[in-house]
Amino acid sequence: MKKYVTLAITVMALAALFVACKKGDTGPAGPPGTSNVQYSEWQATTAWRLSSTSAGAGKRTYYFDIAEAKVTQEILDHGTVLVFMQFVSDPDSAGIVKQLPSIYYNLGGAATQYRFQHGLFPGKIRIICDVIPDGIPANNNKVRYLVIPGGVSVTATARAMAPDYSRMSYEEICRVFHLRP
Repeated sequence: MKKYVTLAITVMALAALFVACKKGDTGPAGPPGTSNVQYSEWQATTAWRLSSTSAGAGKRTYYFDIAEAKVTQEILDHGTVLVFMQFVSDPDSAGIVKQLPSIYYNLGGAATQYRFQHGLFPGKIRIICDVIPDGIPANNNKVRYLVIPGGVSVTATARAMAPDYSRMSYEEICRVFHLRP
């Protein structure tokens, strides 16, 4: 009986100790996370313009611009912009989403290649398509982009361990940044 009384007193003392503990001081703020990641809605590709500056034998280059104020010099210097295209009739699968740069083969053959990529300027995202040897990119595909602000500068070791977003699928990117597909 003495054992049970001692055990009961010990349990009550421990319970009182846990209840009576006060919360410690707040620690230092952690590094910025991904809460400021912004993304666009899907938008149809607009009319493609033939480039007069990117011309070469055996290819035609087209482009269109998307005005985006969130693409600032600060983002270009310290952040990341990811661009995705949803291909309406891709040989891999109709409606597939691919991160740019991406190559689309017309009807699954190599006779005509559409090489999609993007370029960034402050206030603008340029979607570019090199067509080899000749053709015009479709206007019924869709484009979406993510603007990821920079956080804390990292060392080379940390950079080597960081995720390589360019190798991630669209679905993986959506999971990482908690986005609606």
